[in-house]
Amino acid sequence: MTFALVVFGCNGADYYNLGIYQARQGNQEKAIEYFTKAIEVNPKDADAYYNRAYAQHLLGGKEKQTISDYSKSLELNPNDNEAHMNRGLIYMKMGNNEKAISDYKESIRINPNYSIVYGNLGNAYKLKLDNEKACENWKKSLELGNENVRPRIKMNCE
Repeated sequence: MTFALVVFGCNGADYYNLGIYQARQGNQEKAIEYFTKAIEVNPKDADAYYNRAYAQHLLGGKEKQTISDYSKSLELNPNDNEAHMNRGLIYMKMGNNEKAISDYKESIRINPNYSIVYGNLGNAYKLKLDNEKACENWKKSLELGNENVRPRIKMNCE
């Protein structure tokens, strides 16, 4: 069975929805194309920037573009704790732990009950060889329900 989709006169929301569909299908390259078209139609679409960044994040290898898209998303929607956390992950991957820590702290300021970001903040402190702050954040992450940090606590904090 062959399926063809012909799109005439799409608006930004149409392209955005096609991008979401492609991303959910695991086709990140095609999703990026649609999010890019959505941004061309509506350059103030914070969600399109966020989702293009996330698709690039999943593919890897385009860290500067991913940072740029997360940053644009945050310029348009500064209280997006997920965008702060995800940009922090990219900064950490690039070895910029100070910027990662700053983003993680901002994510926590926006949503202080987000267990995963405390785990990531602990990881960034561990990379800076600050075991005390790493353990403090991993323990907070565990307290909020993130069981994934338990091995790190056991290995580094007890």
